[in-house]
Amino acid sequence: MRKVFLVVTVLFTASVVLQLYFAAVGVFSNPEDELFAWHGTNGRIVLPLLALLMIVAAALAKAGKRTIWLSVLPLVLILFQTVLFILTGVIFGLDESSHADPPLAATLFLSLHAVNGAAILLVGVLLVVRARRLVRDGAPAKPAGPVDAAPAAGDEAAVPSA
Repeated sequence: MRKVFLVVTVLFTASVVLQLYFAAVGVFSNPEDELFAWHGTNGRIVLPLLALLMIVAAALAKAGKRTIWLSVLPLVLILFQTVLFILTGVIFGLDESSHADPPLAATLFLSLHAVNGAAILLVGVLLVVRARRLVRDGAPAKPAGPVDAAPAAGDEAAVPSA
């Protein structure tokens, strides 16, 4: 299951890189071509599904509490991408007609979408590193517990002599 976790994290991170590429394709293309739809489809369908799979794979791989919780972060950040649009509309009173000429403050606020995207990419790369380490080294290190003083069963040194 650890290899599955690694594969899912790599697919997720590659999909985030594609998301950045799709955003650039949409921005630098003719609006009539509607190529920006690739960015929307990947961001609304592919990335959330891979993020959910990553959480499940991390849990099943027994990746450790920190890594499992870290694997939840991309999904939260992806959801925040949509919340940014909602907040911008609410805060600045934008509707469909004002998208062509938004106020500067709304543009600056909504530009956090790109910064949040970079954070998603960084978390994805960190999870790939952790997944690779998990595959290479095995189970995450557990804190050392108290040493059991009782002898193990079958230990001849612990058996009293007659």
